[in-house]
Amino acid sequence: MKISKILSYVVLAVGALGIILWFVMNGKIGDLMAESGVSEARDLSLEAASSAVSPLYNLTLVIFIIVVVVTLIAVFSALAKNPAGLKKTAIGLVSFLLVVGIGYGLAQGVETPLKDGEVLSAGGSRWVGAGLYVFYFLSAIAVGLMVVSGIKKLIK
Repeated sequence: MKISKILSYVVLAVGALGIILWFVMNGKIGDLMAESGVSEARDLSLEAASSAVSPLYNLTLVIFIIVVVVTLIAVFSALAKNPAGLKKTAIGLVSFLLVVGIGYGLAQGVETPLKDGEVLSAGGSRWVGAGLYVFYFLSAIAVGLMVVSGIKKLIK
């Protein structure tokens, strides 16, 4: 049996398990709401709601870990098979880190009070700003490359 067929069955099984857990979670939340005498799920206590949601959360966590591990294995096996691709990957990674460094350098950190009474540190604020700058830079680069590609196609 091919690996793609096996993966299709695994995805189908995980999807079915997720749907079953979703129905179980919805049923539990409905029962908890009736027991607590509340009309909306957001009015439930955190302890009561977490007992209903934890199976679905655990499934999500397991799937996330599996996807990350499989992705890393696939990436490293592809790089091992094609050493020339390693150079391109390193260039892309260094370029991305350069953009992140520029974004971090441009960002300013200011302690910011949050709605829940906590305070976002200056360092945390600087990383948020850096993330925004990186998003803007990468978006501009993507749009610019699409424009250049479109112009090249028009010229041909």
